[in-house]
Amino acid sequence: MNIILAGFTSDVTEAELRELLSRYAEVDELEIIPGDLPEQTVAILTVEASNAEAHWVSRRLTGLYWHGHSLRAYVSLF
Repeated sequence: MNIILAGFTSDVTEAELRELLSRYAEVDELEIIPGDLPEQTVAILTVEASNAEAHWVSRRLTGLYWHGHSLRAYVSLF
């Protein structure tokens, strides 16, 4: 299942994201996609989880204030 995470700047490292996400789910793959602006950077997380578990993770991450920014998370339907 894929979760799209947004709302952080491009200077965040993969290790920092993995540390944050380890509290909520075991991440199999993590791809950071930089945007045109630093705030448009997104990460695509692949987690071994059911649909309900992935939605639980996205609800926990959405609105979380981290590194000076409020995160947004979405479960990918594709």
